Amino acid sequence: MKAKMVQEIFVAFFLTAAAFPQTQASPPAKPAPGSAGHGAYDWFYRAGVTCGAGASESSTSVKPTVQCGGIITFLPIFNLEAGVMGPQPNRSSVSGYLSTDLVLPLIPPSKAKRGLPLFTGGYTRMFEAGNALDYGLAFARPVDSSHSIQFEVRDYWVNANPNQHNVVFRVVWLIGVPD
Repeated sequence: MKAKMVQEIFVAFFLTAAAFPQTQASPPAKPAPGSAGHGAYDWFYRAGVTCGAGASESSTSVKPTVQCGGIITFLPIFNLEAGVMGPQPNRSSVSGYLSTDLVLPLIPPSKAKRGLPLFTGGYTRMFEAGNALDYGLAFARPVDSSHSIQFEVRDYWVNANPNQHNVVFRVVWLIGVPD
């Protein structure tokens, strides 16, 4: 049952990314010199917010879950995120979390014309539920020269007794932060 649920969430993610409008209401701002025009991904520092919904599953139960947090990047591929997620099937209905993640483009950014597919993964400490390995796929779409919207499917695999998976579809809004 869990594999089918994860498969359905991944299919919904890719259908949503494919259906995202390819037109813009106004002409895009000119990207920085030497830039391929990837919105917030053209900036060395980024900050943003994320919210999402999905399912939290363990051997004891399956519950719908929501997540919201804030993100800041210190290097182009390193994220630090803090937020809350819940309900969860074990230990606590809501858990604060702190994540450190790497974000790696799946194609060279210079070849990405309408968006950038990404792999993301790292370590999450859920203060009420325990240690977690988080991993997922994302599609980052530029909005203008300093803003991007990103669609993600991510699994937070909590290594507790019993193990649990928090699979969420997230929307991330990122802003390029000047040096």
